Amino acid sequence: MGSGFKDWTAGDVLTAADVDGYLMRQTVMTFADASARDTALSGVLDEGMVAYLEDTDEVTVYDGSDWVIYAGRGYSYVQTVYFTTSGTFTKATYPWLRAVKVIAQGGGGGGGGVAQPASTGESGAGAGGSGGGWAETFITDIAGMASSVTVTVGAGGSGGAAGNNDGTAGGSSSFGSDAVATGGAFGQSGLTGSTRRVNGSEPAGVGTTGDIVGGGQAGQYGIIVEPGGSRGAQPGNGGASRYGRGGEAYIGSANPVSAVGGNGVGYGAGGAGAAARYASGPAPVARAGGDGTGGIVIVELYA
Repeated sequence: MGSGFKDWTAGDVLTAADVDGYLMRQTVMTFADASARDTALSGVLDEGMVAYLEDTDEVTVYDGSDWVIYAGRGYSYVQTVYFTTSGTFTKATYPWLRAVKVIAQGGGGGGGGVAQPASTGESGAGAGGSGGGWAETFITDIAGMASSVTVTVGAGGSGGAAGNNDGTAGGSSSFGSDAVATGGAFGQSGLTGSTRRVNGSEPAGVGTTGDIVGGGQAGQYGIIVEPGGSRGAQPGNGGASRYGRGGEAYIGSANPVSAVGGNGVGYGAGGAGAAARYASGPAPVARAGGDGTGGIVIVELYA
């Protein structure tokens, strides 16, 4: 065991036990890695020994039974890596890495399209696509992390083509299996017909794996009012996400109306539904729904 402190004076005899007790067992030793440390100190371990590891930049302390990492040092932010398309995170690129914070944002769903009304008095209104979910996690076990982590970025859903066509759902985003978030649902086509609500914009995307998870906003329903009402058509706005704003749908009272759905903005936002309102004048044409936007995976690196 370390001997503590001794105030040396001229003429004192420095014995081997003094060197071991006052110096070697009470100094901070430096090793290339844990394996080199364990090999060098095998058979001479003593409680209180301190060793610095060059490969991980960690200070370790022997507690009498095992080496433990000194917890007095916090994490220092270094940089952020943004994935807007799928790829691979390679750990060896950052040899100083001690922790990562990951946020995965799923893609937004596309809005519903509308067909051309067949006659005056008919209308069409597509539902908006939903926003993608998100998941956040903080990883400190860098040694246990795979050398290469697959990063998937969910694509934004496409707006339904002009006609009675639904949009498509947004894709899921993930960082390996540590952070996973699903994409938003598609908006349904706004078919002409009786007074009704155009469903199909739920569910919104959700985070399924992570320390903290959250959902996107559901796309709005489309509303169709036929003869006997006000002959209106109100398409649905796209749902918002943590990192994006949903596409905007046409709002107005003019007739006839023929409007495409607005695209989502940012990352993971839903597209709006299209509109076709036919009360008088020339027949409005079929229109497409708005596109959802793709997701993003954000990786913050800490030393």
